[in-house]
Amino acid sequence: MNIYILTQEDAFYIPKLLKVFFDKKPKNADIVGGAIIQGEISGNNVIQYYNFLGFSAFVNTAFHFTLYKIMDALDKLFKFRKSYSVSGFLSKQKIDLEFPKKINCKSFREILIEKKVDLIISIACPQKIKQRLLNLPPEGCINIHGALLPKYRGKLPSFWVLANGESKTGVSVHYMNKELDDGPIIIQKEVSINDDDTLHSLIMKSKVNFGALALAEAVSLILQDKVVTQKNDSTKATYYSFPTTDAVKEFRKKGRKFR
Repeated sequence: MNIYILTQEDAFYIPKLLKVFFDKKPKNADIVGGAIIQGEISGNNVIQYYNFLGFSAFVNTAFHFTLYKIMDALDKLFKFRKSYSVSGFLSKQKIDLEFPKKINCKSFREILIEKKVDLIISIACPQKIKQRLLNLPPEGCINIHGALLPKYRGKLPSFWVLANGESKTGVSVHYMNKELDDGPIIIQKEVSINDDDTLHSLIMKSKVNFGALALAEAVSLILQDKVVTQKNDSTKATYYSFPTTDAVKEFRKKGRKFR
């Protein structure tokens, strides 16, 4: 089965998720390419993230981000075992990379057709996938989401479960349709939330540690034609967008930290 990955550049989480997924995926699941699309980590969003994180957390995050950028540049020269970017990791795996501005355009679909893609995997893909692209691979398109759907659809679910005082969260791998986080669920894994969990630690647990394994298991089920989906009931769905100032206050009031 030929698999194509849609994702965005990231220093902290996606390279780690990909490493576990590549280690655990079935051997006959071939990653034939990946597209890295410009996402939320850009200069246009600096003020938004400063307001979200606050001064100290923003400085801390910026420090780690800068350190990872430096290590990623050095990695290109010295080939470290650890990867510090999505492109760095995928390049080490000899994966053909594309950097499309628009994933729904005809020229990008033609690339996927040429590669005989059977399954598309979305890992934090920052652009909405339209129906023509969803219909292209025979096995469909699947997405990994850092919450127990149908609850907590939308952005930053790990933040919102902490802000809302939840005792558990999880990860869902689901088929994609034209609505956000709405398709049938292939597999879910539940994750306990500890009193000392930060936003960083919870994302690491849910999306990286549990999520990568769930993604590998979902691919295995698809390969074996053993998928039994669960309903992703839209009548029970909750949806969250980027956190407001009041939401951040509630997050901090509950004793939570970003890192």
